[in-house]
Amino acid sequence: MPHPSPEAAVLALTDPAAPYLIGVRHHAPSLASAVPALLDAAKPDVLLVELPAELQDWLPWLAHEETRAPVALAAAPGDGGGGPAFYPFADFSPELVAVRWAARHGVPVVACDLPLADRAWGGEGRAETDGPGNPAAEGSVAGLAGALRSRLTGRPGDDLWDRLVEATAPGSSPEALRRAALLTGWALREDAAGSGGVPELDLRRERWMRSCLAGATANGERAAVVVGAFHAPALLAPAENTPSPVADRATPTWTTSLIPYTYALLDERSGYPAGIRDPEWQHRVLEAAGDPAALEDVLTGAAVRVCAELRALGHPSGPADAREIVRLAGDLARLRGLPAAGRVELVEAVQTVLAQGEPYGRGRAVARAMEKVLVGTRAGRPAPDAPHSGLAPAVEAELAALGLPGPADSGPGSARDLRLDPLRSDLDRGRELLLRRLTVCAVPYAEPKEVTGAGGTEALTSRWEVRWTPATAAMLTAAGVRGVTPAQAAEGLLRERRRTEQDEGGPTAAQALRGLEQAAECGLPDLADERLDDTAEVLPNSGTLPELLAGLALLDRVRTGHIAGLPADGDRTARAAAVAELLTAAAVRQVDGLTGSEDPADAHALLELAHRADLLGGIRLTDALARLAADGTPLMRGAAGAVRVLLGHEEPRGFGDRVASWVDGARDLETRSALTARLTGLLTAAGQLLESAAPALEPLLGRVSELSDRDFLDRLPALRGGFDTLSPAARDRLLSAVEERLDERHLADTGAVDPVALAAWTRADLAAREALGTWGLLPPPRQPEAVRAAAGGPADPTSSQAAADGAADTASGAGHRLASADHRLAPTDRWRLLLGRRTDRLPSSARPLATALDELYGSGRGEGSRGDLTGAGRGGGREASYPGVREWSEELAALFGPGIREEVLAAAAATGRPDVFAELDPDSVRPSVDLLRSVLRHAGGLPEARLAALRPLVRRLVDALTRQLATRLRPALHGTALPRPSRRPGGGLDLPRTLRANLATARRTPDGTVQVIPERPVFRTRARKAADWRLVLVTDVSGSMEASTIWAALTASVLAGVPTLSTHFLAFSTEVIDLTDHVEDPLSLLLEVSVGGGTHIAAGLRHARELVTVPSRTLVVVVSDFEEGYPLGGLLAEVRALVGSGCHVLGCASLDDAGRPRYSTGVASQLVAAGMPVAALSPLELARWVGEKIA
Repeated sequence: MPHPSPEAAVLALTDPAAPYLIGVRHHAPSLASAVPALLDAAKPDVLLVELPAELQDWLPWLAHEETRAPVALAAAPGDGGGGPAFYPFADFSPELVAVRWAARHGVPVVACDLPLADRAWGGEGRAETDGPGNPAAEGSVAGLAGALRSRLTGRPGDDLWDRLVEATAPGSSPEALRRAALLTGWALREDAAGSGGVPELDLRRERWMRSCLAGATANGERAAVVVGAFHAPALLAPAENTPSPVADRATPTWTTSLIPYTYALLDERSGYPAGIRDPEWQHRVLEAAGDPAALEDVLTGAAVRVCAELRALGHPSGPADAREIVRLAGDLARLRGLPAAGRVELVEAVQTVLAQGEPYGRGRAVARAMEKVLVGTRAGRPAPDAPHSGLAPAVEAELAALGLPGPADSGPGSARDLRLDPLRSDLDRGRELLLRRLTVCAVPYAEPKEVTGAGGTEALTSRWEVRWTPATAAMLTAAGVRGVTPAQAAEGLLRERRRTEQDEGGPTAAQALRGLEQAAECGLPDLADERLDDTAEVLPNSGTLPELLAGLALLDRVRTGHIAGLPADGDRTARAAAVAELLTAAAVRQVDGLTGSEDPADAHALLELAHRADLLGGIRLTDALARLAADGTPLMRGAAGAVRVLLGHEEPRGFGDRVASWVDGARDLETRSALTARLTGLLTAAGQLLESAAPALEPLLGRVSELSDRDFLDRLPALRGGFDTLSPAARDRLLSAVEERLDERHLADTGAVDPVALAAWTRADLAAREALGTWGLLPPPRQPEAVRAAAGGPADPTSSQAAADGAADTASGAGHRLASADHRLAPTDRWRLLLGRRTDRLPSSARPLATALDELYGSGRGEGSRGDLTGAGRGGGREASYPGVREWSEELAALFGPGIREEVLAAAAATGRPDVFAELDPDSVRPSVDLLRSVLRHAGGLPEARLAALRPLVRRLVDALTRQLATRLRPALHGTALPRPSRRPGGGLDLPRTLRANLATARRTPDGTVQVIPERPVFRTRARKAADWRLVLVTDVSGSMEASTIWAALTASVLAGVPTLSTHFLAFSTEVIDLTDHVEDPLSLLLEVSVGGGTHIAAGLRHARELVTVPSRTLVVVVSDFEEGYPLGGLLAEVRALVGSGCHVLGCASLDDAGRPRYSTGVASQLVAAGMPVAALSPLELARWVGEKIA
């Protein structure tokens, strides 16, 4: 019943004739410490607590002396539908303290809340409310509660219970604390009644509580009621006839459990219901028991531990900071009239003293340190003898229902292989969901097996190997802290992971995709919708092209219903389609970032994007592909050209002519490497193009046939390397198409000629040849040429044994022409060599060529690599491989010449054969960054003895490349022209200064023009800089930045020789290493760099910021592809901090001779907006930028 004033309300709520009411919030440390004294004073005969009736049987185990908090009472509907109910308890929960008191004093306890089976709960959350009353009521406080809140701190979102009850508790008596709690609940209820009324569910619950109270006191018992303060005023009304809580017959029974819990889950930011902020702090407040002096000690200890954790994260912090935090928190408490500083004052003081106004960067680190100290890691457990409950029984029952192995099926040989079709079978769908959920919870029960659809398409079925082991039971117990059903545990873990990602400034693109996929596969539609929002927000701005394409593929599965866990939903399908459009547009923007790519995976991604974006990409995609075909790396030029043909942007004949021109231009090492890369890109993006598009193949056929034998052999390794991109089966198909184009047919194919007649003709020809030979009328055999051998070049393998090969040449096919002196290799044989297929049909003089190349390329990868698709002759010209690399090297030199031999050995080294380096002569090798990359890639894994033998080669390569680079860079850095007035004509005329110095000689001519007679000319003098500058080169050494890492190291070594320029070299992947001590020795620097790992640009910039002493004279250059593997908030904060301090910052999307970038355009655009210019530079352009800045 309503009360006219707070005083009247308090008198009614504490009336001795009424039940002894203790209004609580579910977690309230100060009130929890006062509960035993309050109950001792009340001396009740029965205790009622606000818990559903289904949990009554667990109350003795909750109060058991061996039960260690935190624990939780959990309930889930028996049919698996609907949401679960969670009631967590900690030592500072007043209900748990009251139940323990009752167990010690032998007082019966009654769970008096509405049973979960009641239909009134439908659509409402069943978790314990977070505040002292209805959350909706507390959120809409326009009356008394709002006035109270404004009188406290003025913040609309302030916790009224914490301010009125907890913060004023130190030094107060238990009864005063009880009255404050009841009055707070009454104020919140009055506001709820005046702003729309108390929700019907709460009214129903309160009627049930009154009936339980009436039943417990029917014989005159003295009752104490521990109930939410919001509900306490309603218990003063008389009980009425309340209908029994029996729902309709379809309502399932509820399965209840007592499960272990942790403070990490109890924290309200974990996403679990009925939590409280910073439970470890609340526990310390409980231990202080309302003593102001003890609370000050708790405050001091927390401040010290936060500073220690911040220092452990790499940020400076010490005792002085802790002392300042304690002082500031105490001052805030005194200003607010509080007896002691509480959690709010501590948080405000920490943020003020330690965060230093940085919401990202240091601010994130402060938040992590506070979370570790204030949330804590305490974990509880039920009493050892408590009934078996929680997740394990639910999983065992579900396994039995689905016919999967359970605890009774454990042991050797118990593993089962399953092939599931969840889209067609309800049984398989249930199995799929259970196995996915257990996998997410890290329960070792099911192991997925890879399944690929026909033709490499998406598979709609799945394969699993399942077995029950002792580890399965152990991990189910551990996973049970997050839920009592597989669905609940999986959702709890995934939501906790999402919260962690958000606390760290994320999620990243990869985290958003992984979260969406796992939520969908686990059948969690609400979480999947939230992750879909994350995907729409994060991926378009920060996702790389592979991530964007992976996101599009995942959205395709969502839209087509190919994920068993997500039911058909029109709204979700429409949202997925809208997000797919965003990702497609973002992927098209990423095409410009592929200009410098040398990864075949990017060529494949380009093709996939073209298929997806053909309709949506429009002019932007057409223009981007044209730029990529003109300005990209050789690999991307080939891929872009092939894609343009597939999309109809270019005629196949024109593209075929361009492919043929690549073969023409392959005359030296660089152009032959470019030929291999172009063919790799073409065949990776469109492997079937040459086979299916005759106009694209014809020019290449003609060019290969027209080359002389020597020119063909010079290009053969490069051609073989490019075509090795295709699988063996694809090369077989292409060779068949080539043979058809060259009119090359198998001997069994006689066309329109009768085979019997052809056999008779052949028999007559052979008899005639034998007769001519008997009479001595056959011409003499041709002699092998020795012209090239006499000239010092390699012998032509096609000119030796010509007579012996005559019969083989004739039998190799009807299409062979009579060869001229420089065309002894037939066109079909040339294609057999460059495709590495059907080499058994080669003449014996050409088989060593096939054998030498097979030593490098083998049979290939992919379709047809494991089986013999064509019968004999699939491999090279002889079965036995070379005894060693030296014999192979000598054979290569004899067949191809020393130059081509070197290229083949370098290609072998790049594919993972470090033994070939011993065959490279350091004095004669041609220095190149590609060769240096291959050497350095394998140097780290070699033993010291082999590394010592390799050092001369590396030293020769590094020294030669450094000299070449220094020759270009030093003119841009040394002797920078400084405008000093001088009458010595030693440099260029400084015209502006000359004009200003000679204005007195100005004369106006009769035609009106003004002439200045330069009596005192001023010249520019050439001098060194007078002030020191600092250059910090922050270099990404992740796996995708190998070439730029080498150029950065060489450039740093050159810049280190510039007077007055202090050069620092920071290498980063996920860790940061300062290699400044090695910067003057490029060889030592390159050997110290370990390429590989992820990308954490923010960490590199944070380290660079620590090196800044004079910001206006500091240059920070970041060399990276900007595919940040961590949340972008920290990276943008570091960039803004450097720019705001006055540093000169530059981002290099690539650093190589060509200046072609391979980078994430989305991240780069955000960095530009934050103040960091991003460009693709060559070392010379970077040196010019440095020279301009320090001039």
